[in-house]
Amino acid sequence: MKTKNEKCGERLLDTLFFCLQPIIKSDEEKVINEYEVLLRRTKDQKFPKDEFAYLTQNDKKNEQLMTWSCRKIQAFLEVNPQCTLWINLNHHQLSFKSTYVFLESLRKFKKNIKIEITEQIPESASNETGETIKRISKIKEMGYEIALDDVGMGMNTLAFVLANTNHIKRLKLSIVSFKTLSMESLVLLIKFWKLVANEAKVELVIEGIDSEKMRTMVHQAGVKMQQGFLWKSQFIFLY
Repeated sequence: MKTKNEKCGERLLDTLFFCLQPIIKSDEEKVINEYEVLLRRTKDQKFPKDEFAYLTQNDKKNEQLMTWSCRKIQAFLEVNPQCTLWINLNHHQLSFKSTYVFLESLRKFKKNIKIEITEQIPESASNETGETIKRISKIKEMGYEIALDDVGMGMNTLAFVLANTNHIKRLKLSIVSFKTLSMESLVLLIKFWKLVANEAKVELVIEGIDSEKMRTMVHQAGVKMQQGFLWKSQFIFLY
């Protein structure tokens, strides 16, 4: 018999879905095979902050989320083997056994699956940095390529990026929070992270592209890999 918590988790998961946001190479926009997997709430298509917090409170609840996610991702890749999916995990989830069970369950798709470590700071962050580096190394040893999301924010500081350059494939810089900067300052910020990526010999993706003007500016700053609502018509929705 299912527990009350398990039933509550199932009800929450019934209100959620995944959408796939395309990652674009600006000189090859007609060929899209790479996507970030985004968790969304059915009623308003927004990130389900409260629901996600509940489902990642502990290992048992995270197991429900991981099992549900595994089923959705596997079903998609079985009929779309040409696609690459970037799956988000936060620093807190890296402490759960169920996260690694999830990754082990999907290892047969490891050529199609990459992992993004998001920037959210866990409550135990003061004691987590060293352990997180070990966990990221473990994910790499399982055969997965890794990106650090929203670099320069939360846990994914410049210092943390530099401590993980041997483990990561990609950096992702979101410009959503920096659009109040002048265009000149924004270009300098992008060029700075481009230099960091070049020195670390990793890829850089700029997120938050929502206009043709922004797409062109980022391309002229030397970054071809982009992501954002400019390409909303090419999102894939998984219910």
